[in-house]
Amino acid sequence: MKSKVLLGLASLSLMMAACDSMPVSNSAKSISANSSDDQKFAYMLGAQFALQNFNIVPLQMGEELDEDVVVQAILDSYKANKDTNFKLQVSVDSLRRVGFDYNANARSRMEKLRPDSATVASFNGDQSKFRAYMDSAMKAQPVKKAALPKKEAVKLGDDATDNQKFSYFIGVQFENQFSAIGNQFQTEFDVDYFVIGVREAGAKFRDTTVALTLPEDSLKAVGERYNEKMKVLREEAMKKAQEEEAKLKEAVKGLRGDTLVNGMPAKMNFKVKVTGITNKAENLETWAGKPLMIFYFSATCGHCAHAAPQILEIAKEFAPKGLTTVAVASGGNNKSGIRKFADNAKFDDTINIVWDEARQFGELYSDGYVPKVYLVNPDASYKEYVAFESEKETLKQEIAALMEGTPVVWKIDPPKPAVVDTLKPAAAAAPAAKK
Repeated sequence: MKSKVLLGLASLSLMMAACDSMPVSNSAKSISANSSDDQKFAYMLGAQFALQNFNIVPLQMGEELDEDVVVQAILDSYKANKDTNFKLQVSVDSLRRVGFDYNANARSRMEKLRPDSATVASFNGDQSKFRAYMDSAMKAQPVKKAALPKKEAVKLGDDATDNQKFSYFIGVQFENQFSAIGNQFQTEFDVDYFVIGVREAGAKFRDTTVALTLPEDSLKAVGERYNEKMKVLREEAMKKAQEEEAKLKEAVKGLRGDTLVNGMPAKMNFKVKVTGITNKAENLETWAGKPLMIFYFSATCGHCAHAAPQILEIAKEFAPKGLTTVAVASGGNNKSGIRKFADNAKFDDTINIVWDEARQFGELYSDGYVPKVYLVNPDASYKEYVAFESEKETLKQEIAALMEGTPVVWKIDPPKPAVVDTLKPAAAAAPAAKK
């Protein structure tokens, strides 16, 4: 999976009512016309996220979100991103499960609303009529009301309802998007102002006559300023990326060595720089000369998260027979994210974790897609497994053979020559340049 976080700033302009101050946040902080742009922008994001979800999710799911739980999840997720020892009240596995269950419920509700064939035929292919029908049918469905928010801290126990778990799931998603947008702007926006926006949007959802503190024109102006700021940041980031790419290519020139027919290095170069996460490694030399499995991953990759426990299982199975396992986090990660990924995967001492902070490993051995697995022979020759799920059993068989002394062999088909269409006349030769 190769992913990028995208932000459509054009959509940040919210159609809101005129200014009317309304203290709805637990925070001692407040939003006003005199607040900084960063505070207004954080508030704006909270209001946008909440207005969209508080209105749409109940129609899809059949019940309103619990605002207090959503806010608690935002604050918990924010703290968990700062402190890897802090745990969310709902486990990652439970969040995935409840998200899947509610999505399945939404699909089921949608299928029940679909018009019969006679009604569809009456639309004469007019998609606007079909959408209007579905919209009307969805709004006519019963929706279970949520309790009014108490604006107090929430502690979820074993008896938490599915709605509370799903509301927590939505809150965690809110915070993840909020932090990702902050990363794009190279700014840590204040989560308290984000929460104020969420709280005010919740009040407006319950009573459409309620006005948000900041009027539409103010928020639109803030959105336009940040749109311009993003353009500048993107231009700067592109220039910086090009410069770093050139430096990286120069830095790995001496590390590539002989190459395979696909252009990749013929051997694993253990002098590649890494940053130790569970050790003090500065390169891969600690693990040279022994049977080695390398798991290359990104902490933000869902496929990697799915593969990680299976990698641990394989590592544990073959460690007693002499296999060493190293997990290499890709360069776009950070230490806290890597540690959180390892905690969620329940990695232990069986797996050595390092970070490709210098991006040398990725430059030499990856095309930018993760996860990937490499099985390395003691002589540093190796085989790459690009589709872990479908190649897992083959990987295990080849690890077993390697433990018995049979090196793994990577058979790569050479690139096929370009096909020349002999039926087309050859291009005319270019005229000689005048001297």
